Amino acid sequence: MSTPTKHLHFGAIARCVGAYTLPLMLWMASGPLHAAELPLKVIHRIAVSGAAPVTGIGFDVSGAQAYVATGNAVDAFDVASFRQAGTLQLPAVAAAMAIDPSKGKGYAAIAAPSELVVFQLHPLRIESTIPLHDGAPSALHYASSERALYVLSRASSSIARWDVANGKLTGQVHLSGTPGQMTTDARGTLYVANAADNAIDVVDGHDMNKLGAIPTRDCVGPTGLAMDLVGRRLFVSCRDGARTVIDTDLGFTFESFPAGTPGSSQMTFAMHPFGAGGWKGVALSAGDNGELAALRMKSFVNYSDGGTHALDGKAQAMALNASAGQLWLALARSPSTKTEAGAPAGQIELLVLTPSEGATP
Repeated sequence: MSTPTKHLHFGAIARCVGAYTLPLMLWMASGPLHAAELPLKVIHRIAVSGAAPVTGIGFDVSGAQAYVATGNAVDAFDVASFRQAGTLQLPAVAAAMAIDPSKGKGYAAIAAPSELVVFQLHPLRIESTIPLHDGAPSALHYASSERALYVLSRASSSIARWDVANGKLTGQVHLSGTPGQMTTDARGTLYVANAADNAIDVVDGHDMNKLGAIPTRDCVGPTGLAMDLVGRRLFVSCRDGARTVIDTDLGFTFESFPAGTPGSSQMTFAMHPFGAGGWKGVALSAGDNGELAALRMKSFVNYSDGGTHALDGKAQAMALNASAGQLWLALARSPSTKTEAGAPAGQIELLVLTPSEGATP
C-alpha cells in the first residue's frame, strides 16, 4: 500500500424545500447501453410534499420494497406499483439511513438528539434507540459481511463501529480533515474518502486502527467511494470530475478516467445491475455537478467510461436495486427548471434506460 504521508444506489419522489424540490428519480435498463449515450425517457411521476432533503435510500432483501428517509420519516414504496406502502415516524430529522436487507432492519442516524434509531422493515416500526456520544452523526455505512454499522461524525472527524447483533460500540477512530463517503470490503477493512489529502484512508475495521492511505492518482479531492466486493476493486469519484479504479490488494490506482464536470459526488456499485443480458457491472456517481456518470465494468481488469446523463439539479442520495434493475436517485432541483418531458420541476420522475442502437454487451 502506498504511503504518501505518515499514514501508511422505476420511480421518483419529491420533497419541497423552500425554493427547491427534492425529486427521487429511478431509472432502469433493459439491455446493454452504448458507452456515450445513456438514453433516458420519463415513464412515471409521483409528487410528494415535504420539508427536508432525502438522506438515504435502500431496499429490502427481495428488492420489492424501497425505503426513503426524508426529514423525520422513512417512507416505504412498492417497487412494482410505486405506491406508498407505509411510513415510519422518527423522533427527529434523520441525517442518514442504512438498510440491513438480510435481517430486515434499518438504521437512522439522528443528529439532535444524537442517537441511532433501529427499526424493522416488515412491518415498519421502531425497535430501539442507541445514544451516540462523540459528535452528531453525518453518515452511515452498513457492512453486511461483518454485521457492523459504521457511524461517521464529520463534526468530530471520527468513525464509530457498532456491532448490530448486540448494539455494542466495538471501536472508534479519529481521522484528519473532513471524511467523505465510506465503504468496506468483505475482509473487515474500511475505506474513507479524504479530499483534503487526495487519498483514501484505510482503517482496520475490527480494532479501528488506521492502517495507512492510498493516494488518488489523477483524481483530485476524492469524495465518493464504491466497492466491488468480488473483484476487490475500489471506485473513486473526485471533485475535479475524474474517476479512478484502485486495486485494494496492492493499494494503487491501476486505471484512471479524465476529469469531467467538477463537483462533489457519491458512488454506488452493482454486479449485473440491468439483468443478465446487460452490463457485467457498473459504478455510478452523482452529486452537485448536475450529472450522473457511469463506469462500465467489462471484467475485473477492464473498465470503460460508461457515459453521463445530464441532471437538472443536485443529487442527494442514490441506491441501486439490482434485483429490479433500477437506480433510485434523489435530486434537488430548482422549480424554474423543466423536466425532459416538459413537466414542472418538483415531481418524481421514473426514468427508463433503453439500449442504444448498435450497442454491444
